[in-house]
Parts: sequence; structure tokens; C-alpha cells
Amino acid sequence: MIIFIISLCIFIPTIFIEYQQTINQQKVEMTNYLDAQTYFFESWLMERSKDIHTMTNLDFVKGYQHEESQDYFQDFKKQSVFTDLVFVNKEGIVQFDTVTEYQQNGVGIDVSNRAYFQIAKKTKQQYITDVLISKVTKQPIIAFASPIFDEQQQFNGVVFGTVNFNTIDQLLNESRVGFQGHAYIVNRDGTLLTEFDSNKKNKEANRQNIIFKNEMIDKRIFMIAQTNALKSPLNTYQDANGQWVLAKSKPINQGKWYIISEVNLMETYTPLFKRLGLLAVCILLGTFFTIKVMLLITKKIEEPIQQLLEGVAKVEQGNYDYKINEKQLAPYAKEFQELCSSFNEMSTKVKEDTILLKELSVTCQLTKLYNRRYLIEQGEHVFQECKNEDNHCSCIAIDIDFFKKVNDHYGHLIGDEVLKHVATIIKESVRRKDITTRYGGEEFVILCPSTSLESAVKIAERIRKNVEQHPFHIGEQFIHMTVSVGIAEYANEADISTFYELIDKADQALYIAKESGRNMLGIYNEENNVATRN
Repeated sequence: MIIFIISLCIFIPTIFIEYQQTINQQKVEMTNYLDAQTYFFESWLMERSKDIHTMTNLDFVKGYQHEESQDYFQDFKKQSVFTDLVFVNKEGIVQFDTVTEYQQNGVGIDVSNRAYFQIAKKTKQQYITDVLISKVTKQPIIAFASPIFDEQQQFNGVVFGTVNFNTIDQLLNESRVGFQGHAYIVNRDGTLLTEFDSNKKNKEANRQNIIFKNEMIDKRIFMIAQTNALKSPLNTYQDANGQWVLAKSKPINQGKWYIISEVNLMETYTPLFKRLGLLAVCILLGTFFTIKVMLLITKKIEEPIQQLLEGVAKVEQGNYDYKINEKQLAPYAKEFQELCSSFNEMSTKVKEDTILLKELSVTCQLTKLYNRRYLIEQGEHVFQECKNEDNHCSCIAIDIDFFKKVNDHYGHLIGDEVLKHVATIIKESVRRKDITTRYGGEEFVILCPSTSLESAVKIAERIRKNVEQHPFHIGEQFIHMTVSVGIAEYANEADISTFYELIDKADQALYIAKESGRNMLGIYNEENNVATRN
């Protein structure tokens, strides 16, 4: 009885620790998966919107040169994920599209009552629609629309591209990053938009039924997804197939849709049950031996468990480099050695995945600089430290001059190379303590802690000269680039009191530098005005 009680004292805490570790690990994996999916999907939406916006700014599109525009649309469609590219005049009548596999195309169709046309006409802004049924193909689509402007910047029509659900399915499937659960997307009224369950048969037919029958997910599941989309807890409920799952959700596409991930509860707990079952068997068998053998077995069980518990605690605290010494477990049972080996493999895998996801969340994958998210998170902290220590803090905003012309003339692939080239020059021109980020598009922001305005001007001028003096070259051809720079300094709270105000003042200075001729510095001073310097 004493041995049994001691065994329970070992077994019960182990159950609790293993259970907590399993739940926490699953929560981290699902959170990281959703963050990666959201970042990937939002970036994809932004890139597709940018593609359509670029088309509307082409001279032959603005000039209603339909033949040249249609040829360009057809060529672009072959190189993109768009299923159709459509040109609509300012009255809302389709002038031409790129549908070729249907006998009847969309020419002459009136789309003036479509939300994307009305929004483009009224707000003159780009727009991504919710689910639509194409008037030509009768298929469910999503449309990326952008208004066309004439020379007087008046509304002159709309260009929109459509994407079908197979493309979104493929996008989600490719971005799963090894996640073994299940994910799908619903819109804000609960209609199921996508599904890539590999076990579902007749997937294409089911998809059509989803749209035409307006298939809705369970209201209870949808309410849980809406309520907890911005919160951290895991939810446990029965899914559409009646199976118990762990689930998390997150809003995407500016809150219009929700991505929901689910993991089968039994799949989550199976490794836990195996580990606890192995431990329980060892303890139960030990109770039937003699006192001397029991003492030996107790020693052989207690020591490796303590090492495992120590390893669990270390990993739980974030020390993913921790490894259990497998040589020390050589005299013990083979099961403990395998458990130790599995633990070490798990620790290595968790570390690799954590590093990868952290890098993806704070780094611009094109330029390898920090991204805007990192600047907002770390910049506030750095600014507050400078403020508390009564130190100066400067911000430098940089924009590549006439970068759009590079994309239009050489293409986006060369444009990306030019961005990387300029990013490298900027990175080599700043100090180690400066936080260098790609703020968005062709704009970069550098936060310089403990740096006066005079020192920031020297850094900015060095960047400007280095970019001007080191053109990007393709073979024997050189692309000369210049940058406009805006600089602002925090010295006291009289003018700038927050980190966001510091960025805003630097951006104002950048705007003045661009308006004053580009390839120059704009400096925001204490008198609330901006001076430029060549």
C-alpha cells in the first residue's frame, strides 16, 4: 500500500504536468499557425490588389485603348492566379474580359449594380469583394477591383480581376507549414468559403453546393469563432462531424472573413496517453516485486522522471536548447531512453519552428530587414527608454524616388531586386544600434535611439549619397536610384511626446522633401516646420 501510494504521488503530478504541457504546446502551435496563415493570406490579398491597381495606371488602360489593353490582360492572366480580368467603362458596362473557355463572354454586361463598381465610383478606392456569383461563368468568385482615372483624375471606369475558390484552397494548403489539423474560412455571415479536407470526396461538387445552397457552418461554432477571434484561449466543441476538437480562430481580409483551425481532441491527447500509459505500466509492475527490487526499480524510475520533469519545466520556460543527457539514462530502462530521445527531438523541433515563425512574423522576407510590426513593437519600447532617460531619439523616413517607373519599365522582379539593393545600402550605412525596417512598399524607416538631430542628419545624408553613388546594375545596364529622406527628433515633450508622433513628423518631413524636388533631406525642427537640405 505504501509503495502504491508513493507511485500515485509520482503518477498524478506527472499527469498534471504532461497535460498542461500538451495543452500549452497545442495552443502555441495553433497560434503560430494562425499567425503564419494570416500573414501569408493578407500579403497575398495585398499583392493581388496591387496588381490590379498597377493595371489601372497603365497609359493604354487609362486611354481606353482596348485592343492593346486586352492583349496585355491576356498575357498577364497567363502569368497570374486570376481567372478573369475585366475592363468596365464608367457607365458600368463591360468592354472586354479574358474569359475564353466559355461560349458567351461578359462583353456588354451591366455591372453598375455591383458593390465593387459602386464603391470604386463613390470612394475612388480599391476594393476586395465578398463572395460573388459571376454573371458569365455562374461560378463563385472573389473580385479585386480598382478605379480608372482620366487625366483630370475623374472616375473613368473599373478594372477588376477574379479569383476562384480552388485558388484560395491551394493557397491555404501550401501555407499550412506542417500543421496537421484542419482549417477553413467563413465569411461574416457564417457561409463556408473554403475546405481542403483531403478525405472529402467529390470536392468540386461539394464546393458548388456550398455556394448555391448557401451552406452555413453551425451557428454555435460561428459564434465561438466571432467571440474569441481576438482572444487567446483554446475552444473545445463538437465539429460538424460530431467529433470533439480544439479550435482557434482569427479575422482576416480586414475582418470580413474568419479563418478557423481545428485539431481532433484524441489526436492531441494520444501522445500524452502513450507517455502516461508507459509510466503507469512501469509503476504497476514494480509493485509486485520484492522490497529490495522495488527500491531498485523506484530509483530507476525516479531519477529519469526527474530529468524528464526538469526538461519539461525548462522547455515550458522557453529554454528550447535544453537537452536531457541520454548517456546518463543508459543504465535505465529502454522505455525511458526512448522517452528521453523523443523529448530531445521534440525540443529541437519546437526550437526550429519557433525561430522560423518568429522570423516570419518580424522580418520582411524580400529585404531581410525588420518589418513594420517589429518597428511598432520595439520602437515604442526604445522610444520610452530614451524618454525616461531624457535622451534624444531620432527617426529617419526614406522613400525611393520614382520607384513605380522602375516596376513599370523593368517589371516587378527587377523592382524587387532594386528594393533589396537599396535595403542593403541602407543597412550598411547605419549603426548597429539603429532599428532599420521596411515600413511598406518602397518606404523605409530607421529609428535611432540616443541620437541627436545633427547625428541623424549625418546618417541620412550618408544613406542618400550611397544610394545615389551606387546604382543597381543588370549586366552592363545601370539603374540609377535616388531617395528622399525625412528626419525628425524627439528632444522634449513640447513638440513630440509619443513614438507615433515622431514617425508622423518624420513622414511629414519626407513629404516636403519629395515635394521640393526629391533626392534631398527634409528636416522637422522644433518650430513645427520642415526645412529641406540638398
